[in-house]
Amino acid sequence: MTSLLVVNPNTSAEMTETIGVTALETGRRLGVEVRVICPHTGPDSIEGSFDEVVSAYWTVDCVLQVPEQFDGVLVACYGSHPAIAALREAIDVPVLGIMEASLLYALPLGAKFSIITTSPRWQPLLEESVRALGHEALCASVRSTGLAVLDLERLPPEQVRSRLLAEAMLAVERDGAEVIVLGCAGMTGLHTAVSSIGVPVVDPVVAGVALVAALAQTGARTSKHNRFRRVDRRAIEHLPPGIARAYQHARA
Repeated sequence: MTSLLVVNPNTSAEMTETIGVTALETGRRLGVEVRVICPHTGPDSIEGSFDEVVSAYWTVDCVLQVPEQFDGVLVACYGSHPAIAALREAIDVPVLGIMEASLLYALPLGAKFSIITTSPRWQPLLEESVRALGHEALCASVRSTGLAVLDLERLPPEQVRSRLLAEAMLAVERDGAEVIVLGCAGMTGLHTAVSSIGVPVVDPVVAGVALVAALAQTGARTSKHNRFRRVDRRAIEHLPPGIARAYQHARA
């Protein structure tokens, strides 16, 4: 049976469990085995570029320590997480991030999509990622709920759903979106909160598992010709002290 590895790049057990519920159910429907993991070291949420870079080392290390064979890897962070390209260099099986998967999933469903994300910091980051993926012309907007990533677990569910619904309605009514994409792994399972607006809503974890499963089941492999050629082996023994100091003095 085809087996997939889903990795949450942050250390939050609660978010990993939330991702796992959707990933395992989607895998069951598709007839693929799914295992969900997260690193034990690193930031407990990814709130911007700094967290992405720091979490990437531990995420790659976490994946490469899995002893079992798997046929595809899904990186469950919404954005251009550095671990995606790094893993494409390190292993042969298909590696996909949930943002790229969600946009590919959304494109056949409507002429324009909007992404509903968490904090305002993610708006420019996701706009950059949309451009990098070549979908800028099809993106109606990137909208922020004003929530931190961990707010999705901490706040009352009704408050989270209300924020999502409000921004989704604005995306459709003001921006011309025909498809809504949930722009955070922690939003998985919340598609029903915005389904009342009458347009398709894409759950990024569902899209990610579905697309990686399709690649894996058809025997796809990552090209090693140039961009993702194999890594030159090097020994890295310690976390850089500058990163450690930055976290020690970070604002609470």
